[in-house]
Amino acid sequence: MNETELRAAIQTLEDEAAGEPFTSSQRDRWNDLNEQLDEYKVRRERLLELAGNQRSREDGARFPSVGTRSDETSPAHVRAAHDAGLRAIERNSGVLEASAADRLDGLIRERDPVGVGGRYLDAVGDPHYLSAFGKMFQDPMQGHLRFTPQEVEAVRKVSAVEEERAMSIGTGSAGGFAVPFTLDPTIIITGTGAANPIRDISSVETIVTHEWRGVTADSVVAAFGAEAAPATDASPTLVQPDLLTQKAFCFIPVSIELTQDWGSLQQNIANLIYDAKNTLEATKFLTGTGTNEPSGILNIGALNGLTTTQRVQTAVSATFAVGDPWLLKAQVPARFIATSTWAAAPAIWDKTYRFVAQGSTTEPRQFGDGDRGGNFVGRPKVEWSPMTTTTTTGSRIMIGGDFKTGYKIVDRIGMQIETIPHLFGAAQGNLPTGQRGFYAYWRVGAGVIAPNAFRYLEVL
Repeated sequence: MNETELRAAIQTLEDEAAGEPFTSSQRDRWNDLNEQLDEYKVRRERLLELAGNQRSREDGARFPSVGTRSDETSPAHVRAAHDAGLRAIERNSGVLEASAADRLDGLIRERDPVGVGGRYLDAVGDPHYLSAFGKMFQDPMQGHLRFTPQEVEAVRKVSAVEEERAMSIGTGSAGGFAVPFTLDPTIIITGTGAANPIRDISSVETIVTHEWRGVTADSVVAAFGAEAAPATDASPTLVQPDLLTQKAFCFIPVSIELTQDWGSLQQNIANLIYDAKNTLEATKFLTGTGTNEPSGILNIGALNGLTTTQRVQTAVSATFAVGDPWLLKAQVPARFIATSTWAAAPAIWDKTYRFVAQGSTTEPRQFGDGDRGGNFVGRPKVEWSPMTTTTTTGSRIMIGGDFKTGYKIVDRIGMQIETIPHLFGAAQGNLPTGQRGFYAYWRVGAGVIAPNAFRYLEVL
């Protein structure tokens, strides 16, 4: 178990005892849980000793800590909210990926002017809220009647900060329960339903509002001139990309038998959401229309997508051949060559790998060291499963460029879940099916913000 789960389990034992002495089995369980929790504390203290405020692990993971912020001139209540949010990140460092921790740290320090993000993380990171959430899942109708005073206060705190978000941002929940810190896939990214590397190679930002705006500019031109000659105007063209977070949802029917086992339910629900979210986004980040969903990179000619200006076509009609990847690489602008990454479907990489035979003296190897898993034409490659695997005319089979510069993914922090106590089946005469329903929804936006950072290969 991670640190948050250990704390919740300890609290559950205390609640079960209701102030009475532990039984021998409860005492053994209590001692075992606290021993595991102490190990986390020792590790955290050691990390602080070794690396100071910015802690590093041997495996390269980095976790933010409460330290110097950029809001020292903010009102006291905002600084307090930021401190609370940063402590929540620190408490959950055992379950956070380094990239997720960095994003949340940046959100609190740089993009949370009124402190609502810090208060939200503090509220949903409370172990009492996690245990209350479990009781609600176990029994949506009467679970709240078994809340401890600490759980009641934790739920009240989350409800209060949700109302504050609605007032300050203009959009809010529709009566759902905020997902606890350790279960929220907008914080912990995983999934197995699709090969979706785009979050790893693109620019990802977490926000507390519903809209992200940025500024991009073309290059300016420098020139030589004669003595005392007037300068020429080199003003850049400024563009303000605008990305709206769009609602995604996942309806999860769960048997009542599963809801009776809270330990299993937590992980099962988390796995279902992770897998569904990852699979959906894998497709939408590629071809999403931008209407009620993110804009995909290959949303050609439409909102926040690439255009035919970035298109590179194969040399021969209805054919993908050995020289075509080199044509694509040659068209990537010089500014982005050193930071470029190549993306294609696994089957296209298989086909490309077979273009040049081992030991060929007529064509250079396109894969680093001749290894199918290595770099491609000198730069990293990723496998993106929703990309097309056909090589007929019009197929867009490969993308090359700087994803960090060119493609932006914006997560609005906070997933919601609403519960349906009993599901009824039409085929069963509208009688109960012995299932409960969980309607999960979250918001994410995405789009191309620097089209010139990309080139895509299309079969002629």
